[in-house]
Amino acid sequence: MSELRVDRIIPKGGLPSGSYGGIIQVRHSSATDNNTITSSSETTMLTCAITPQRSDSVLWIHVEYPTMRSYETGNNRNRCNHKIKRNGSDIYAVNETPQYRNLNFSGSSVEFNIPVSFSTFDAPNTTSSVTYTSTWAISSGSGFNNAQSIRRMIIFEMAA
Repeated sequence: MSELRVDRIIPKGGLPSGSYGGIIQVRHSSATDNNTITSSSETTMLTCAITPQRSDSVLWIHVEYPTMRSYETGNNRNRCNHKIKRNGSDIYAVNETPQYRNLNFSGSSVEFNIPVSFSTFDAPNTTSSVTYTSTWAISSGSGFNNAQSIRRMIIFEMAA
């Protein structure tokens, strides 16, 4: 079988304004464990490194948590903040997701399971290795457990 090797994929008619070309490469990372995060400090959930092939590429970073499990009792509030960082600096935030407030379960213990996923675009303007991390920080409540689910970060390098 033959191979097609390129470092830029552009349709023969060119790219319409505001669009991206083909995918140059894909990187991913995953983790599976059963940890409960209760800290208001950022806890790294996933890390993925990529070395862009072109300095003008755009990266699509997608993060998915199939299960965020929360145990709550009574009339409590539980909130989790998420961030994506490039080489330690914030580039994207999803705050208070999920959030449970004023549910008033009258002291009964309740378990919630919810999937959370989000994406952002980044243009690091480099051909050096770049490390992306996703984090959780609990802003209030008892915290969230990742419920032995497979968390994933996927990074697509796209031609600009």
